[in-house]
Amino acid sequence: MTQATDVHEIASPYLGDELQRWRAEVQSFVHRVLVPVSDEVEETGHIPNGALNSLKSMGLYGTNTPREYGGLGHSMLGSCLAIEALGAAHIAFYYTCGVNVHIGSKAIELAGTQAQRSQYLPKIASGEYVAALAMTEPGAGSDAASIQTQARKEGDGFVLDGQKVFITNAEIADCFTVIARTNDRDRRGGLSAFLVPKGAPGLHISPAMDMLAGAGSFHNEVVFKNCRLGADAMIGEEGQGFELAMLSLDHGRTHWAAYSVGLAQALLDLAVKHTNSRVQFGRALSENQAVRWELADIATQVNAARLVAYDAAWRFDRDFEGRRAASAMAKLMNGDLVFAIADRVMQLFGGYAYAKRSPVERMWREARVVQILDGTSQMMRQIIGREAVVGTYSNRQPA
Repeated sequence: MTQATDVHEIASPYLGDELQRWRAEVQSFVHRVLVPVSDEVEETGHIPNGALNSLKSMGLYGTNTPREYGGLGHSMLGSCLAIEALGAAHIAFYYTCGVNVHIGSKAIELAGTQAQRSQYLPKIASGEYVAALAMTEPGAGSDAASIQTQARKEGDGFVLDGQKVFITNAEIADCFTVIARTNDRDRRGGLSAFLVPKGAPGLHISPAMDMLAGAGSFHNEVVFKNCRLGADAMIGEEGQGFELAMLSLDHGRTHWAAYSVGLAQALLDLAVKHTNSRVQFGRALSENQAVRWELADIATQVNAARLVAYDAAWRFDRDFEGRRAASAMAKLMNGDLVFAIADRVMQLFGGYAYAKRSPVERMWREARVVQILDGTSQMMRQIIGREAVVGTYSNRQPA
């Protein structure tokens, strides 16, 4: 039977030599350094310092960050290749370094002042700093325009008051992009973005929430009580916060689609190995037509997911119209697919996959979150439907 990893090569002719070399480099790193310690991360709830330092040395905190600010300067597709590779290891690695690349730093990169970019982006890209987006609130999840955290002008600066929840990396973050309301008269246009450093007076971070999966990563409640910021804390212009958040999420959704591909491929690889070695009724499971067809369906789904993720990244790199819809399509399809694949692979393993500390059991739990974070699957359908109705999803480049 053809090895599952051969599926990787289907997309290779479209990548070019440089991207193929980069993908091979990151895949080798993940399987040499990160996969072997994934069980340790799950058991201890901590990423070993050696693995963290290796992530930094590989530049995985800043794959898509411009070179002028200390990043690797990869295209969106190049960044997604790295995230795809990370999908083979524990999800904590992606949370810790991958989130830096999109929602953690993208608003600063896109609209920050030169001083903000110079001060923060090189440290974020190197892994010296971890960045977080503080957007979701108890009453403002999918309906981001209903954010209630207030940013009122006072003297030469601003004062923040409000509560955020499910903030990825908050516990280890060195800086936050905070979306807060500066105008009560306009739901979307009344939101602005602020750069808040760790330790700012009035910034309080609650203990990490106990989640279904993701040991070794952190999701916290963040509270602002009379949190005072200088006039230079705003990112971009007043009223630009909602659009900056959406642009950051567009990047994040494309990266989540790529992560899903890597996780799905890892599950397929495990399924092929298991069904080739597991003997029942005198022959390997993979010699049964029903099992082989199951693997064929999964392999086909993985390849389709890969191409959808690459298409979304490709549109970003070429500034095509419909990038928002493409990122939503990729996250919607791949989020649904990877959880379905995890479920099918668990069935192929049987009780061995249902046992705690099985890699399949862990991956099954990790796969579920893709349908929730950075916009639920229901919200992805809303975005795709809206973009289709107004006709912005196309293959046209702007004039």
